[in-house]
Amino acid sequence: MTKINRLLVFGATGTQGHPVVDAALEAGLSVRAVTRDARAAEKRLSRKVEVFEADLLDADSLRDAMQDMDGVFFHLPVMPQSGAGSAMVDHFLQALQDSAIHRLIFSTSAWCHDALPDSEFVVGLRGVTAAMLASGVDTVVLRPTLYLANLVWPHVIREIREHGRLSYPPLDSSRRLNWTATEDQAAIAISALHADVAGEVIDIASPEAVTGPELCRLLAGVYGREVHYAPQSVEDFADTLSHLAGSAEVGRSIAELYAGINDLPDHGPLVDTRALEQRFGVRLTPVSEWVDDRLGALLSLYG
Repeated sequence: MTKINRLLVFGATGTQGHPVVDAALEAGLSVRAVTRDARAAEKRLSRKVEVFEADLLDADSLRDAMQDMDGVFFHLPVMPQSGAGSAMVDHFLQALQDSAIHRLIFSTSAWCHDALPDSEFVVGLRGVTAAMLASGVDTVVLRPTLYLANLVWPHVIREIREHGRLSYPPLDSSRRLNWTATEDQAAIAISALHADVAGEVIDIASPEAVTGPELCRLLAGVYGREVHYAPQSVEDFADTLSHLAGSAEVGRSIAELYAGINDLPDHGPLVDTRALEQRFGVRLTPVSEWVDDRLGALLSLYG
């Protein structure tokens, strides 16, 4: 396949995109970052990164952003079933088909496995996945589990610090599941640029599947206090997320994803991370290591 030397990264200053930028630079790739605020992006990104201002609701600006690029990392920043989401996907695909991009790496940003019951959010993600795979460009879809980065939500940190309580995720305490570090997603994304995986949908995660109480024991070592798992109900989580996102639709839609996970007959989502490491030639970060190192470093920023 064509060698990928120049990578276009959407959401380059965000939770998903920033690790991809870092991993791409480490791999020796030229990186162009798409942003709606070039000045803010330039303050956050390496000087090695070319910052390009574009808007997902403006197909012409996306065509300009894709010019001379070999590969692209993309995820949707809004609800997939929304009108804005549909428009962004349409504009992105129009620009992609007019480009010389050889490989698309698309992250669903959430688990939408066929084992989950249908909901607007899950069905929306499946629809976007199908559209990306039908784009005519070699496409690899990465389907992560729950992001470990969600543990850095301010209200999660505050609740642990003040009350020694972890109420997220809103899942049964006996459910064992794999989490996903965005740094691991980035490592797989960069490897997938050249791997023989075009046309595949790949479940990704980080090693060490844990239950809520087991995760709390890991968190206790970083916070220096006991942490108890007291998960919210899905309904209460929907209310919390609606407040944080400023949108009842967002809260309800994402809460339905967790309700679907809770309805799985056994543990999960579970991913064979050893097979991922072997296939992509990467070392993935165990959850305990991420909590000790990455979460510990992030918490130090909060004082």
